[in-house]
Amino acid sequence: MSIDSRLRDGLQRSMSKIDTDAELRLTDARRRGRRRLLVRRTGAAFAVAATIAIVVVAGPAILGALHGRGPEPATSPTALPITGTYTTSITTEDATGVRAAEGTWLMTLGGDGSLHLASLTNGDLGSSATQYQATPNEFLTTAFDGSRCSGLGRYTWVRSGSSLTVAVVSDPCPLRVAILSSHPWRTA
Repeated sequence: MSIDSRLRDGLQRSMSKIDTDAELRLTDARRRGRRRLLVRRTGAAFAVAATIAIVVVAGPAILGALHGRGPEPATSPTALPITGTYTTSITTEDATGVRAAEGTWLMTLGGDGSLHLASLTNGDLGSSATQYQATPNEFLTTAFDGSRCSGLGRYTWVRSGSSLTVAVVSDPCPLRVAILSSHPWRTA
C-alpha cells in the first residue's frame, strides 16, 4: 500500500470520529451566549443601582461641600438646651501636661452651630471660633483645629439648670479634653 492510500485511510478514520452535528453545536453556542448576555445585563443593573444609591446618600454632602457649606447638624442646636454662654476655671491639677489649658475660660455655643472658646487669663492662647454639632446626648467639635489640635472631639453632655457638664468620649487633642471636660461649665 502506498503512502498516499495510507494517508487517505487515516484521514477518513479521523474524519469519521469528528462530530459534525452543527445543529447541536449551534444550540449550545446560543445557550452560552444568552447566559453571558444575562450576566452582563445583571452586572450592569447592579452597577447602575449602586451608583444611584451612592448619589442619593452622598449627593447632598457633596453639593454642600461644593457650595461651601459643611455638613448639616444632626439636630438643630437651637432645639437643644445646650446653647448659651458658659465659664469654667481650670487649675494646674486639672490640666496635667497641658499648661495652656490653665485659667478661666469662656465658651459660647450659638444656636447656629457656632462655637467660640476664649481664654480669659491666657492671652497667648487666643481663641477658637469653630462649629459644633449636638444631638440630645452627644457633642462634636473641632475646636482649636490646626496649630494646637487635630481631629474630631466627641463628648457627651448634660445640662442641669445653669450647669453644663461635658464628658469626653474620644478626642485626640489633650488641650480640648482638658478645657471642655475638666469641670462643669456655668452659665455666664
